[in-house]
Amino acid sequence: MKHWLKTSARGMGMGVADTIPGVSGGTIALLLGIYEQFVTATSEIGPALLRALFTRAFWRRFFAGLKSPSALTDEGVDRHAKNVLFLGFLVLGIGLAIAIGARFIPDLLTRYPSQMKGFFFGLVLASCVIPYRLIKRRTPTRFVSFALFAAGTFLFVALPIDQSQQAHGTVTVTFARPTDAPLTFTAWQEQTTFSTNRYGGESPKREIRFVPTKNVDVPVGATSATVPVRAVIAGKVGNVPPAELVVATGLPADATFSASSLDGGSDPALWFIFIAGVLAISAMVLPGISGSFVLLMLGLYHYIFFNLRLLLYERDMSALPVILVFIAALIIGIATFSRFLKWLFARYHDVTLAALIGIMAGSLRELWPFKAIDADGTAVNTLPGSFDGAFAVTIACVVVGLVLVLGLERLTRAPPTSPPAA
Repeated sequence: MKHWLKTSARGMGMGVADTIPGVSGGTIALLLGIYEQFVTATSEIGPALLRALFTRAFWRRFFAGLKSPSALTDEGVDRHAKNVLFLGFLVLGIGLAIAIGARFIPDLLTRYPSQMKGFFFGLVLASCVIPYRLIKRRTPTRFVSFALFAAGTFLFVALPIDQSQQAHGTVTVTFARPTDAPLTFTAWQEQTTFSTNRYGGESPKREIRFVPTKNVDVPVGATSATVPVRAVIAGKVGNVPPAELVVATGLPADATFSASSLDGGSDPALWFIFIAGVLAISAMVLPGISGSFVLLMLGLYHYIFFNLRLLLYERDMSALPVILVFIAALIIGIATFSRFLKWLFARYHDVTLAALIGIMAGSLRELWPFKAIDADGTAVNTLPGSFDGAFAVTIACVVVGLVLVLGLERLTRAPPTSPPAA
């Protein structure tokens, strides 16, 4: 049992990573030395495994393996029992971490975006060392594979985020007195937010929040400013009556505000949620590409986590269809994509590892911790504006991520494992 609880602990690391746009659970699996076992086990999900579940022999071997993992071989029903135990305890850890992460990670990303991104930038950068060490022959073909996938991922993570299903409108901010200094409402950083107060502060994550869609510069002497806003979450839930937008953060003292019509939000179709789930779980399996980032790019990151919180913490059954469809997509997607990945490992082991390194390197564009907002409200990578305390903390977080990964890699370093069997 102790062995399997360690698997759950590794799953928790993967689950935390999967709640963060830009970080892949596959990266954590690679770091913790279970990546190829994870690919092999998930690729075994299919009719043969389902048939085994209805036999007594499977359950005898299952309980024997639960007590002593060494009692199981890699053949026949033992292989199925070992895979079910591994995936069961891994998913237990992943699910627990996602349930907890859904409550805390988005807030940490909002409050400390540079520091969080800095930590994971260092983590992913250092994690490139692990698959590099597993490449047996470093030939030009491997470097071409690395370059192509690095360039492709670098371009992929720069694709615009879909905002078409989010409610939008305008908010007029009125200042108690003419401004005596320039003021800027910054787009999408959630430094300035406008939200409902339906739960009186008891359930803030169920409130509907709106943020500026572009930078609004307020000159000295202004008495008011008009700020275009868009709901953070997709769906009809964002179509709130303007009078319900009563809570604001990031406004000057004594400022008041009023909203215009807030509409245009539409619920994503269940088929679209299914496709997004398949793409997200496929990305999660690949070190470097974050499943959460895929959801963010498709405009579903906040929508999925909002519904997950409704179901887990508020017992709101209206969220059940969305979550069930998404879970079904995850199961089907991972079973299908992992088979393909297992085939690649079996036939093109080194080239596949080089491609994974390229994906991880290309994804660093999304994790770069220093961002600026352009005139269209788009976050772009930039150099730090000033070398102050915040810069020092961010750099320290990068170093912590680097040291953590390299230290773990050194402690757990082992001879390269053989590729999964075809």
